[in-house]
Amino acid sequence: MSVAEGYDPSKVMNFQVQVSKERLDKTLRILKHALERRVTLPILQHVLMEISESEMVLKAADMELAFEATLPIEGKGSRVIAVPGKKFVETVRAYPDGLLTLEWPESGNRLWLRAKGFNSEHNIQPGEDFPELPKAGPELPSVQLSGTAFRKAIQLGSLAVSRDATKPALSGVLLHLSTHFIRVVSTDGFRLAVTELPCETGLSADARLIVPKRALDLLPGSLGEDGMLRLSWDDRTLFLDQPGLKFSTRRVTGNYPAYEKVLPSELPKRVLVDREDFLRTLKIVGLKKDDYNKNVRLLFEFPNLRVFFQHPDEGVNQGTIGFTGEEQPLELAFNIDYLTELLERLPGEEVVYQFKDDVGQGIFMSPGIEDMSFRYILMPVKFASPS
Repeated sequence: MSVAEGYDPSKVMNFQVQVSKERLDKTLRILKHALERRVTLPILQHVLMEISESEMVLKAADMELAFEATLPIEGKGSRVIAVPGKKFVETVRAYPDGLLTLEWPESGNRLWLRAKGFNSEHNIQPGEDFPELPKAGPELPSVQLSGTAFRKAIQLGSLAVSRDATKPALSGVLLHLSTHFIRVVSTDGFRLAVTELPCETGLSADARLIVPKRALDLLPGSLGEDGMLRLSWDDRTLFLDQPGLKFSTRRVTGNYPAYEKVLPSELPKRVLVDREDFLRTLKIVGLKKDDYNKNVRLLFEFPNLRVFFQHPDEGVNQGTIGFTGEEQPLELAFNIDYLTELLERLPGEEVVYQFKDDVGQGIFMSPGIEDMSFRYILMPVKFASPS
C-alpha cells in the first residue's frame, strides 16, 4: 500500500487484535527506558511484539537491561514483529483511552494502529532479528519478597551511590542477601545508606550482587503495587520476575567494600527533629551555598537547634528550630547537600540522630519507616565557629 493510499477501513486486514490503551501505554512507559540509549544494533531501537490470540508479549532491551511484559488481548492471528520503539510509544500515549486495534497483513512490513477515528501506519521488521533476552532458569538461586517493600528499600538504600565513574563498584548498588534479611546498600566514601528488609530467604550462604544504579532507579516505577516478586541471579545477570513483567540487568563486576565494619553497634544517645522544619531551615540557610562552600553547622542546645551556614564572602545565615532528646550540648557539621537529600527522601514526621559521645559514630534514622530499618551514616566535617 502506498503512502498516498494510506489506511482504508473498507479493506479488511488478514489479522486483528484489540488491547486496552491504558494497559498498553503503562507497559510501554516502562519498556521505553530500554530505548533511551544509543546502541550498536539498530534492531534494539525497536519493541518486539509476539502476538497470539490471547496475549501479547512485548520486549525491549539495550546492552545493560531488558524488559519483557505480557498483556491480555482479544482477536485472531499471530505474528512476531519489531516496531520502531519511540514513535510507537508516543503514538499509543497520544491516542484516546479505550480499546486499541492492531491490524496487519499476513505478510508485508506494515502495522496499523487505530481507535475512535484515529489510525496510524507503522513500519515493522521481522522479529527474528531481535536478539534473545537473558532468561532465568529454575536452577538459579532465588528469593521471594514483597514488591512494595522492595520498592521502598531501593528508594532509600540507593541514596548514597557514588557519582564517580572511575569506581564502578561504588557507582552501583549492593544487594546483600542473607538467610534472614535483604539489604540495599550504597556508599560514595562520604556517606553510607543501608536499608534492611527482614526476610526468610532460604539461602544457605550470603550473596552480594552489585547492580547498576540506573537499573534500580527504574524499578520503583516499574514494580506493581501489590504481590510478590522473585529475584534470581547468575554470574552476569540479575533477574526480577513479577506477574506480567520480567526484568533483567547486568551485574557490575568488582568487590564492594565491607560496609558492615562502618556500622556502629551501640548508640545510647539520640536527638529527634521535625523533618519538615529541619528541611525547610536547611534550604533557607543554604541559600548562600556554592560549589566551594557546602558545609552547614548544627548546634544542639536543648531545646533549640541552631543551624548556621557561613559563606567566607557573604556572611552567615542562621535558623533556629526545636528538638527533643539528649540535653547535653552537641555540635556537628555536615555537607548540606547530603543532609538535604536525606531529609527529602525520608518518610515520616521526624528524623532521629543516634550517637555515642564520639559524635563521628552517629547514624540518621527515621521512626516513620515500617516493615524495615534504615540507617544513614554521614561523615561530619570540621568547621570553624562563626564569628
